[in-house]
Amino acid sequence: MNKNFKQVLGFSILALCGHAFSQEAPKSIYFGGNIGYSKLSDQTGSVNSQLQGAVGGTAQSSQNNSMGAYRLFGGFILNENISIELGYMQTSQESLTFSGTSIGSVNYTGNLNASFSGADLGLVLHPSQGTGFKNLFLDLGFTNYTVKESGNISTNIASYSPSQNESGTGHYYGLGYDLTLHNDYVIRGTINHYDNIGGNSGISGNVGSIGIIKKY
Repeated sequence: MNKNFKQVLGFSILALCGHAFSQEAPKSIYFGGNIGYSKLSDQTGSVNSQLQGAVGGTAQSSQNNSMGAYRLFGGFILNENISIELGYMQTSQESLTFSGTSIGSVNYTGNLNASFSGADLGLVLHPSQGTGFKNLFLDLGFTNYTVKESGNISTNIASYSPSQNESGTGHYYGLGYDLTLHNDYVIRGTINHYDNIGGNSGISGNVGSIGIIKKY
């Protein structure tokens, strides 16, 4: 075997080993986005009680608690079972309308609108590949969301437009499914339950979403 052929063979083997390593090296960072549908807990009973407690008389309300939602997120894959994920959630507005008569026989009507947004940090837990359920995952973590509320109250005497922001921590948990389209792209679907939204123990909700992930 001549010297030139040995050198060519050596470089070829090195190149093939390098290619194999690049093929096998796992990609540990990903970014993605989800769009979905959110449904908050019913607030009508709480609103009716607050109105009657404030002005007496009678009160009734109805709520459209369906909201659109989107989430942007990024994650770091620790191993085949555990990923750490940081995200940002934003919803559209849900609305609640109410009316009543105070203890002084003053009639009033009004509406309240609310949306929430903020950051969350959690874990994505996949079963091991050998189980046959590696595409399923458990999603759980903590939130730091802000609930933005605005509204209008009118009587035959005056009108008032209150607004407030309420921030605080909460938590979420749920299930998801990752469908690999290519080594670098994944379609993700999730159904999550959120508690203590904006730090308020009376506000919870469910979010179903679908989105795409790109691995790097």
